Amino acid sequence: MTRADWRRDNVNKFVERIYKEIHAEKNYVKFGISPFGIWKPGYPEGIVGSSQYDELFADAKLWLNKGWVDYFSPQLYWPIDSQGQGFAALLNWWESENTIKRHLWPGLNTVEIKVSDRPTEIKNQIKLSRQILGKDAGEIHWSIAGLTKNASMLPTLKNDLYKEKALVPKTPWLKAIPLQTPTLFITDNESFAKTNWSVKNIGDVFKWVLFTQYNDVWETEIFTLDQLSKDIPKYKDGKKLNAIAIKAIDRLGNESDYIAKKIK
Repeated sequence: MTRADWRRDNVNKFVERIYKEIHAEKNYVKFGISPFGIWKPGYPEGIVGSSQYDELFADAKLWLNKGWVDYFSPQLYWPIDSQGQGFAALLNWWESENTIKRHLWPGLNTVEIKVSDRPTEIKNQIKLSRQILGKDAGEIHWSIAGLTKNASMLPTLKNDLYKEKALVPKTPWLKAIPLQTPTLFITDNESFAKTNWSVKNIGDVFKWVLFTQYNDVWETEIFTLDQLSKDIPKYKDGKKLNAIAIKAIDRLGNESDYIAKKIK
């Protein structure tokens, strides 16, 4: 082996080992890596810059190809119109290398991306990610300061693309004990339907999803494990509450069957 190949081989063995040993200890813990956004210059064509493969001795493409990660977040810290580091070109290339279909969530440079209007740039990068990645799209922001210390960043995202809560896509390659169907109890309390829920294997639950049907329209709310009840209005905006349903979600995003009840 050359020295460079020897270094890469040792890093590869380390990544594979830590992935497997984490899941041997706690299978529900997701392991991910956020590598430099460029594997090698020229991949894809037109990309220029540093080579993590040759300079950092990190073969991040191999880790993704082998499935030694549960989520993979390449640092795509350049603007969309960056010459030589195109955001869309790089994300499409990493997606093409995601042959085992792990979670691919690009890392965004929310704190200091070099543009005049950071909130609009980050918003457009999220939109572009959703177009490329489809229903399993997501992103990781570097860092929290980019959201909290830019007066317009958080409102820009919260009032538009992040307006509603979302569940993390499930991780089907990690085995989990199936969740049982929750129990649902509803008591009529004049103008409210007093609603309680639980499940036998509650220790495996991470979140709840509550569905309410007003007229013919279903609405969705996501709750943390500790919320086990809610007083639901029987009328809202002139619409009548017709049905309530609940399902449980585990740490890996797996869903139980739902239980639903009609409201008279």
